[in-house]
Amino acid sequence: MSITPASGASFDASQFKLQADGTFRISIRGMASMAGVDFGGLARSLKSSVDENPLPCARSILAQGFSPVDVANWGETGGIPEDAAPFILEHYGINATSPSHQARAVLLAFSRVGINAYLKEKLQLNQQLAVLTQPQQNLDWLMSWSQRWGIKFDERDTLQLKEYAMSLALPPAGGAQSIYNDAPVSRLVNELFGVVLGNGKLSKIGTRLAAMWRRDKGTEPPQHDQYVMGANRSVAHYPRDWATDRLKELHADEPQLFCR
Repeated sequence: MSITPASGASFDASQFKLQADGTFRISIRGMASMAGVDFGGLARSLKSSVDENPLPCARSILAQGFSPVDVANWGETGGIPEDAAPFILEHYGINATSPSHQARAVLLAFSRVGINAYLKEKLQLNQQLAVLTQPQQNLDWLMSWSQRWGIKFDERDTLQLKEYAMSLALPPAGGAQSIYNDAPVSRLVNELFGVVLGNGKLSKIGTRLAAMWRRDKGTEPPQHDQYVMGANRSVAHYPRDWATDRLKELHADEPQLFCR
């Protein structure tokens, strides 16, 4: 697997510490450099987590369930855990007043291969062995991480995770990494049009897809429970081929929905 480096991102190996459990801790300086933002600004934002009105980046992290005291002390307690990095990149790359193109590029790379694999390749730690030959270990880690945050998977979700883990070890013909029969809208939008959209745009696209399903099938879209925006919610899912065709149709009719 070859991971395309995010243009301009700096990876000083001294700023990334591999833990005994295989995950990374990232220094605040390393995280700021990776996101293309000011070190002092990120440090202040993390410190504000214990304030009555935390700064926007801190609010984004706290919304995911991280402890305010832990976040405020990351600079003194070993660094930022890797599972917090995507939320920091999402804030600076998508939600900030002046989004960082570099943060968005790194976030896109994370979404394609996973943060742990991405960092191991960037730091030349030979992640291919861990990712390509140990799919069950990766699945076990993901399930453990999910339980830690109270995320519940139904049988369908668990099956798809297992299929995805196996697809990393045995990529199907043609090189596609995922063998989902159904696919999240956000992933398909990313794959088809190369953009990472916020929840507002994705919600509008989801509404349009539901209407298209009713038009094509004459029924309500199939639903399943999924962890979305901080809670388990009932969400629609669609066959991948159908959703791909409908997204292309929607992109042609309403291109503004796919613009940041």
